[in-house]
Amino acid sequence: MFSAVARRAVTQSAQCAARRSLTTSIRSFQDLNTRPGSPVTSQPVKANANPQATSPSVKEEVKRINENPEDPTKKKKKFSFTGFLFKTLLFTSVVYGATLYVATKNDKVMDFVIDQNLPYSEELIELIETGSIEELQKSLGRLPQNIKLPSKDQIDQLTSKIEKGGETLIKETKSKFSKSNKTGYTTPEEQLQKPVEIESAGDVIEKLPMIKLKDGLSDFADDTVTGTIKSFNDLIALVDASNLGPQKDGLIKNINENVHALTSKLVKLSTSLEEELQKKLKTTQTELLSDYTQKELELTQNLLDQFNHEKSNLEKKYKARVTEEVEAAKAAITQAAVNATTMVRVEQTKRFQHMVKQKIDEERDGRLRNLDALNQRLEELEKYAQALEEQAVAANNRGVIQSSLTKLKSLIFATEANTPAKFLTPYVNKIDEVTSKSQDEVFSLALKELQPLLAQESNQSILSVPQLLTAWEELTPELRSASLLPPNAGLLGHVASVIFSKFLLPVKGNKPDGKDIESVIARVNSSLVRGQLDVAVEEVANLKGWSRKLADDWVKEARVRLEAEFLIGLIDAESKIV
Repeated sequence: MFSAVARRAVTQSAQCAARRSLTTSIRSFQDLNTRPGSPVTSQPVKANANPQATSPSVKEEVKRINENPEDPTKKKKKFSFTGFLFKTLLFTSVVYGATLYVATKNDKVMDFVIDQNLPYSEELIELIETGSIEELQKSLGRLPQNIKLPSKDQIDQLTSKIEKGGETLIKETKSKFSKSNKTGYTTPEEQLQKPVEIESAGDVIEKLPMIKLKDGLSDFADDTVTGTIKSFNDLIALVDASNLGPQKDGLIKNINENVHALTSKLVKLSTSLEEELQKKLKTTQTELLSDYTQKELELTQNLLDQFNHEKSNLEKKYKARVTEEVEAAKAAITQAAVNATTMVRVEQTKRFQHMVKQKIDEERDGRLRNLDALNQRLEELEKYAQALEEQAVAANNRGVIQSSLTKLKSLIFATEANTPAKFLTPYVNKIDEVTSKSQDEVFSLALKELQPLLAQESNQSILSVPQLLTAWEELTPELRSASLLPPNAGLLGHVASVIFSKFLLPVKGNKPDGKDIESVIARVNSSLVRGQLDVAVEEVANLKGWSRKLADDWVKEARVRLEAEFLIGLIDAESKIV
């Protein structure tokens, strides 16, 4: 890319130089057709000694040109090598920067940049990837410091050179003007001030020969050189060579030599540029190869160091693991040996015991043959004695239970009015102590209910059936009066109920029926007289209202006696079964 740009720039500069040299040569070798006092023509034409009559068509063309003085040739924009070089550098920089930026985003472009080894690619890529606006501002801020301005002495020297060059240029200009005045020629300024006159041209206009390259250089000329020569030939075709005379051959020869020299220089420049590029390329390849080799060696050394480090770590870990496994294997083998030794000892001990037992059995069968029969007889006697002991203990317990129950029954059922009061708890505890050894569930449940029932009771606190009958007879008048009370009765109602209760007639009979209070009283009296306390309690418990509330205390006392009789009877029956 750089070689093509350089070749194009050199070609453009060669074209400009060739055009300047050609124009200068034509101006220097062309004589003026005017003399002092003669009018200036629009272009140099050959003067004809025998003027011929001009055709009407030529006159009309001349008149048209005078009326419309247009330049037949199109003005071309002046070529600027500095602008071209600046635009080329700017375009190259933009393309180069864009390529490096795309390389940071695309792996294929990055591979291309690395393969081609573009100059300053690594630094620019690093700047694109890691650079920031602040660093760029700092670099631009340091840029004025790096620019060195010329000193005062250098400025003075440059000024003196310019002044000397200006003086020399003025002297040369004056000398040229003086020469032109001596020869009788007018200056271009004076010629332009005079009116334009058109001279008639002859029928035959003499032309300059065209420029051609030599055979050796035509092969090396590119399109640009060929285009330049074509432009020169077009320019030469417009030049009238009638006034040049013998100078035209020298002029054309000079132009050809200049073109050939320019072409030769262009070829040499291209060759030297290619050689320089090849040298730079070889140098860059050598440096890249050396850098690549150095990096490869460094990377290889780094990998070897890492490999050795990892190898040492793996060896340490493997040795530690092998040591642990060896220790574990030793411990397992030692434990297995100990277990095997223990098993051998156990087996030997069992064999020894078996041998001893066998010897003892043989001795017993021989000398103590009757010991088995005697031992069996003793075992039978032991079982018989144990059974007798159990029966004796059970009989003793049964006797203790029966005596305690008899005493408890005598205190509860056959208590006289003048008998001193005795607590029933010691007898119950004695029964519990005796029956706890038997672990009988019936005993435990019955005693569990009997102990809290008789905890604070004595032989005088539990009412007998006659006492309950007496209490019932005392409660009967209150029940009668309560049965006659109206709802929400006041004082008058209570007095009336007491009075009218005296007029109630008691019910007589074996089992009177009815739900009135007199029938209930009769049934309760009959049950108490016959000793059916449970039936009497059930009748009283079925009462409702105020009558049931008055009989509540009597029901509680009767239930205590009923529960005590039931539990004592249950314990007595269970003791007889056991």
